[in-house]
Amino acid sequence: MKVSGLDLAAESHNCSGYAVVDLDTLTLVKAVCLYSDDEIVNNVLADQVRLVSVDSPLIRDPVFRRIDREAIRRGFRVLPPNFGYMKKLTLRGWTLYERLSREGVEVIETHPRSALISSGISDCFTLAERLGLNLGIYRWKVLSKDIRDAIVSALVAFCYVRRDCLLTISAEDGKIHLIKPVS
Repeated sequence: MKVSGLDLAAESHNCSGYAVVDLDTLTLVKAVCLYSDDEIVNNVLADQVRLVSVDSPLIRDPVFRRIDREAIRRGFRVLPPNFGYMKKLTLRGWTLYERLSREGVEVIETHPRSALISSGISDCFTLAERLGLNLGIYRWKVLSKDIRDAIVSALVAFCYVRRDCLLTISAEDGKIHLIKPVS
């Protein structure tokens, strides 16, 4: 089974980091920039990904949610969906959520910076290694922030499947999935 992380950009001309983890081999098998919605959907389907953890609010209308308030109350610096460029990101995230869901792909919401903070680990490489994931060829590459955030998002998906390392913030109007403290 494969899961992925997507650090979605608000606009398609910017890099949306995309990372894929093979749960059977516990290996990061892909870490790239994608751009258009079609390119994202096509890669998810071609890679046979079953679960995508996306760095975007997953709501139809960009409004300040109870879940955002709860995350902020707990010390996580999430930006409200109705804030500036976040409106575009939220609308794009919802479009992808609908398209991927129609294809049978489960989509969950995360926030990579908050997932790193909640894990107690400062970088995606150390976090992956502590969770027992082989970074393969990506361990020695210099990766952009978008791709590093996609890796963290993929690690959230990994924890979502495993359940033992998942931390979920919930409210009536949503869930944001993070990572429990890692020793």
